[in-house]
Amino acid sequence: MRLPIWRLALGVAFAGSIVGYLFWSYGYAPLTAELLEHLPKPAVHEAAPQPNNVSAKSYSWSTVTAFPLIDSRLIENATRDELCRHFPHDKLRDIQPVLKTGHGVIDRARHSLNSTSACLSNIIIFSDLAHETGLDGIPVIDILADIPKALLEKTEQTLPYRELVAMQANGTLSTEKMSNLEGWRTDKFKFLPEVSRAWQLSPNKRWYVFYEGDTYIVWDTVFRLLDHFDPDIPHYFGSPSPGREGAWFANGGPGYILSRGAVRALVKTDWDSRTGEWLGPSLTVKYFDDILGMCCGDDVLGWVLAKSGILLKGLWPMFNPHNLHGVPFSDLYWCQPVLSLHKSTETDSVDLWRWEWNNRNPSSPATYRDIATTFFDFANMTRREDWDNGEWDAYRPAPENAGRSDESVSDCSRACENAEGCFQWTYHLRQCYFVRSFRYGRSKQPVDEEDRPDREWTFEEQRFTAGWDVEKIVNWMDARPCDNVDWVKPSLERIF
Repeated sequence: MRLPIWRLALGVAFAGSIVGYLFWSYGYAPLTAELLEHLPKPAVHEAAPQPNNVSAKSYSWSTVTAFPLIDSRLIENATRDELCRHFPHDKLRDIQPVLKTGHGVIDRARHSLNSTSACLSNIIIFSDLAHETGLDGIPVIDILADIPKALLEKTEQTLPYRELVAMQANGTLSTEKMSNLEGWRTDKFKFLPEVSRAWQLSPNKRWYVFYEGDTYIVWDTVFRLLDHFDPDIPHYFGSPSPGREGAWFANGGPGYILSRGAVRALVKTDWDSRTGEWLGPSLTVKYFDDILGMCCGDDVLGWVLAKSGILLKGLWPMFNPHNLHGVPFSDLYWCQPVLSLHKSTETDSVDLWRWEWNNRNPSSPATYRDIATTFFDFANMTRREDWDNGEWDAYRPAPENAGRSDESVSDCSRACENAEGCFQWTYHLRQCYFVRSFRYGRSKQPVDEEDRPDREWTFEEQRFTAGWDVEKIVNWMDARPCDNVDWVKPSLERIF
């Protein structure tokens, strides 16, 4: 049966009015608490294990990069801005990056904007002090100013922040006036307000990625990962740490990701239900006394999320508390995608960022194996003076393996070569240390040790010397080609 033309026209007009109303309501009207509860939820299906899983603890996803392929000859001499023209900016329509910093460590944010954050046209930067000129033209927002003044003034814990604001007002401010330690004391107050303000500034994003000025984020991995999850389910991803009352929280250093569903649950009481006016971070007010009794803001956030019924989904080692030079390569850090690294230096971040552009695989994310084999090139490592590679996974050799290992650098090297499971070594103060994983390490100046006053040490004895058993490392790497990417499933048993 055919409908009369007038009925069809009426139906189309009615549908159009509904669509127009929803567009007006959710696009331009104030986001009241009621609207927050009834935002439209797209039909995105949650990721499920596929029949050919790598293991019961991993997804066997096939992923494709959102980045275009670029001729490596163009990358070599390209400027930051030239490379950023090839960044998939359309992905930022769904993802809100949020960088948290502090006045005492503001240079970390500057460094981030030259590497991992360089191409993020919509980035939000929160600090403990507003900067009128911003960073690279990006506003720096004083997130602690969102906390009611009466609360800030009732505790000595916020005194460093209040002094900082006063110094800015009277013109006596300098970076040196607030040490890193003092900044850390007030840092815990930023975590809840930054979630509220991020939504207020950029509402209804599918995902919110929170990280620090010294966090390195591999955005290609972020994009591939989040494509497999429903943003309207409350998700909280990060590297797990045990927290208050049995709750797990995401270590803030490697960053964490909240879905739209999770953020919506946290901010739903931050708006006046009648006027739509943003009232500020209500959960900060509600739990302020609890925050005073806790050491760290990432613990605060995890605890509050848990009280809201949103539990952490641990994705270590993709979220990695190690820095680039400190990654202890082993089966724990090998076929898994690299999503983030913590305590990244400016040089490391810039080098890794350019390495990403040169080595991006269209069908596979960057894995730890990729970094070990092409960024560090462990197959060609040589002995280094004034270098320590034994700050993680190091141990003193058992008596049956020790031999003359403490006698000299060469003896230490030979002992490691002859010991099963020793991949590298560090020699210092006539003691040999074996390492059960392999890592790049860092430079370290000669030093004595207060707990070994048994003799006078020569300058040469105080030096650190490090080496790698290259043959053993190459054989180990060749036996693990990573034909399948280990997309780890969320777990609170697999932890750092």
